[in-house]
Amino acid sequence: MIKAYRIIFETIDLAEPKKILRQETLLEDKLSKPTNILDFSLNHSDQIQLLKSALDNIMLEKAALINSDLDSCPSCSGEIIKQGKRKSTFHDVFTDHEVKMQRVKCNTCGFEPASTVRTFLKGHTMSADLTKIQSELGAENTFRDAEEIFNKFSNKSRKINNHNRIKLTTETVGLSLKEVNRAEKELLNPTESLELILNVDGGHIKSKATEQRSFEALTSVIYRPDALESNPKGTRNYLSSKSCAASALDDNGKEIITSTIIAAIKEGMTENTHITALSDGAKNCWNIINSLKPLCKKITPILDWFHLSMKMENISLPEPTKIKFKRIKWHLWRGNCSAALIRLNQLKELLKDIKAIIKIKKFITYIENNSDKIIDYRKRKKTGLVFTSNLAESTVESLINKRCKGQQHMKWTREGLDPILQLRAQIHSKDWSSKWKIVVLNTI
Repeated sequence: MIKAYRIIFETIDLAEPKKILRQETLLEDKLSKPTNILDFSLNHSDQIQLLKSALDNIMLEKAALINSDLDSCPSCSGEIIKQGKRKSTFHDVFTDHEVKMQRVKCNTCGFEPASTVRTFLKGHTMSADLTKIQSELGAENTFRDAEEIFNKFSNKSRKINNHNRIKLTTETVGLSLKEVNRAEKELLNPTESLELILNVDGGHIKSKATEQRSFEALTSVIYRPDALESNPKGTRNYLSSKSCAASALDDNGKEIITSTIIAAIKEGMTENTHITALSDGAKNCWNIINSLKPLCKKITPILDWFHLSMKMENISLPEPTKIKFKRIKWHLWRGNCSAALIRLNQLKELLKDIKAIIKIKKFITYIENNSDKIIDYRKRKKTGLVFTSNLAESTVESLINKRCKGQQHMKWTREGLDPILQLRAQIHSKDWSSKWKIVVLNTI
C-alpha cells in the first residue's frame, strides 16, 4: 500500500458543521519512509508555503466579511452597490499576502467604506505580531542584524523586513510606548511595597553630531528586595521582576524623571515606601533619585560601592604609594570618610608627580562631595542589605551598552536613540508581554 497525505482548508457553517462551504487543498504528497533527518519533516520552504497557503485562505474568508453586512448607506440610507474588488498587501511574521477586498459605494451620496487593508486597519499593513517582533529585534540588535535574522526565518529576503523598515517600526513603537506609559500612570494601582531598591546610572554614547563626541543617556531600574535572586550557577545574581526607565533626551531630566516615577509606582511605591537608592556621584543621577522624595516615606542614598571601588582601580600611582592608596579603601569600605580623607591628604603630600597629585585631588573632591552617601558597606553586606548595583545585572550594560556600543563605528542622535531606549526599558521590565498589544494598536 502506498500512502499519501493531504492537508485541506475548509470553511464550514457552524449551524451545520458537516456542511462544507469551501474547500481547498493546501498540500498533498506521498508518504515515504524517512531515511535521515532531512526528510523526516517538511523542509523550510514547504513549511513557509504551507503557512502562506493557510493564511491566504483565512484572509480571503475574513476579507469577504468586512463589507458584507452593509445593506444600505449609513450616511443617507441610499443603495449600496458593488464596484469590483481591490487588491492590497498584508505582511505577517513569515509571509506576505495579496488580499482582495470588495469595494462598495453608495449610489446616492458617494459614501465609500474602507476597501483596502491599509484603510481598514487604519494605516497598518503589517500584522501586530510582525510589528512587535520587528520592534523587539530592532531594540535588541542592529537594524541590519535584525534584517538578517528575519531573512533566515522567512527563508528569503523580504522588503517589509529591510533594515530601514525595522528602524522605522522600532522608532514608531518606541514613541508610541512613551505615550501609552504616560496615559497608564493615572490607572496604576499595584500592591503597596514598603521597601524598594532603585539603581540610577548613565552611559556615554558616540554622537553623530559634529560639534560633540558623545552624549549621556540615563537609565534607572527599580525593584522589590525579594526580586533579587541568587544564580545557582554561581554567576551574577538576577532580578526576577523589575521596572526600567531610560532616556537620551536633552530635556534637563524631565523624561527620565517622569519614567522613573511611573516605574516606581508600578513596583508599589506609596507615601509609606522606603527607597534605597544607589548611584555614582553624578549630580543628574541624584536629581532623578531626589525627585521621588515627595512621593515616598524616605530615601536612603548610597554611593554605589561598585562605582567607588572602580574609581579607585582606575587611579594609577607610582609603585611605592600604590599600597598606601589601596589601604584607604579599607576605611571607605567601613564608611569612615574622615579617616579616608586624612590618609588621602597625607598621600597627596608624599607624591611628586603632578598627574598623580591631580588624580588624588579629584578623588578627594569626589569623597567630600559624596560623604553623606558613603555608608558602612561592610555592615550592610554582613546583614544582607544591598550596597552596590553590581549584585545584579548592570543597568547601563543591559539597557544601553549591549545595543548601542556593540560596534565601535556605531553613532547616534538623541532623538534616534531615545525610542530604542524606551523599548529596551520596557522589554527588560516585567510587563512588556501584557502591554505590547496596546502599544502596537496605538502605533500608526
